[in-house]
Amino acid sequence: MSSEGQRPRRGRARDHSKDRAVLEATIKLLASDGLAGLSMDRVAAVSGVSKVTVYTRWGTKNELIGAALAHLQVDHVPESTGRVRDDLVAHLRAMRQQYCESGGMALLGNCLADEPSSGELLRRIRESTLLPRRAHFAEVFRAGVERGELRADINVERAASLVIGALYADHVAGRPMGPDWEESVVDDLLRGFGV
Repeated sequence: MSSEGQRPRRGRARDHSKDRAVLEATIKLLASDGLAGLSMDRVAAVSGVSKVTVYTRWGTKNELIGAALAHLQVDHVPESTGRVRDDLVAHLRAMRQQYCESGGMALLGNCLADEPSSGELLRRIRESTLLPRRAHFAEVFRAGVERGELRADINVERAASLVIGALYADHVAGRPMGPDWEESVVDDLLRGFGV
């Protein structure tokens, strides 16, 4: 025993790259096949790890899904520039990029299609990514009001819905979203919110 009364750990150190591979495979399968198509065995196959590795780390499918959604946190929060337009463009671009990389639209679509059976999954997605992302947009609007860039009477939560909603609406409608898409959305929105 060590001087602190604990036994030293035996065996190899945990390979965190395997954890990441499993969590990303889980997200990929949720996006492509939904809740019904997800199994621990399929996750193991897609991630390239053994079934034992998956079951050792996560005892149940629900535990695995919870861990995968926690892994899907908002991974890039742009630094504030102190200018509403630039900050909104940066946040919208970061959101769009994360959705493209993670299959976020398909994941949301599958959860909505599976409601109410996917209610818990949808709640976890809200908590891990949707609400934190929304809070960042609302903060940009609040800061713009405080600096006098935006009208004092705007509803920042509604404003956040409008800017985020443009991403969902244009994606679902199949509208072209070129490299300047974020700027055009923000410019259109700010015309109504300026002082």
